[in-house]
Amino acid sequence: MPDLLSEITNHVLIITLNRPDRLNALSPDMREGLIGLLQEQTDNPSCRAVLIRGNGRGFCTGADVQPEQILKRREHIGAEVEAGINRIIRLITHLPVPVIAAVNGPAAGAGVSLALAADLMLVNRDARFHLSFARIGAVMDGGSSWFLTRTIGARRTASLALTGGNFNAEQALDWGLAHQMVENDELSDTATTLAGELAAGPTTALGLIKREIALAQAQDLDTTLTFEARCQQTAFNTDDFAEGIDAHHEKRKPAFSGQ
Repeated sequence: MPDLLSEITNHVLIITLNRPDRLNALSPDMREGLIGLLQEQTDNPSCRAVLIRGNGRGFCTGADVQPEQILKRREHIGAEVEAGINRIIRLITHLPVPVIAAVNGPAAGAGVSLALAADLMLVNRDARFHLSFARIGAVMDGGSSWFLTRTIGARRTASLALTGGNFNAEQALDWGLAHQMVENDELSDTATTLAGELAAGPTTALGLIKREIALAQAQDLDTTLTFEARCQQTAFNTDDFAEGIDAHHEKRKPAFSGQ
């Protein structure tokens, strides 16, 4: 059975991390597989949303750290991080379609980063996020310091990261990290339904909204206003905008094509 499963259903690319015996820890082959899958979707019109989930009782416990192997690689770990998890995070955040992470159970290390990089995160009641880097003498990576600081603040991030702490599903929801918390047996269906709804949306506009949010976190108001105007110019000239206007006027549900 492969460690990474993928299928496109109703314009949703469903990626399943499939090492349940290792709580879906990322092997080098899984990292390369994720990179390949995400790269393929950059210009794939049949993919209008992405769902990332874990098989078994966990989402992803980060890199598959084997002591002898990791100690041999430590002189080059910075380059490995850039070529591996950093590349995955950049691909997720730059994809022109919505990305959903369905977190079922433990997420740790790079698994936390993977969940945080998604546009929307769904969690079940067993979801738990472990910032355990400091416990082994390591530091945050995969963008976790960036995502957490901007969402929950520097003080709360420091409290978690310096002590190797963790937080649960309810906290993720309360802090604005999670979009929704559901019962354990409802996560898969809820995430699939949400991904399908987003895939049926105005794809170009949703991709532009992702870009607006990313830019707004790094730019001043004047720059953001100018960029929003450019994005609106693009959105107004799509087939989906014309369909949205017609549907609104005719008081019906729009049938967006993604164009």
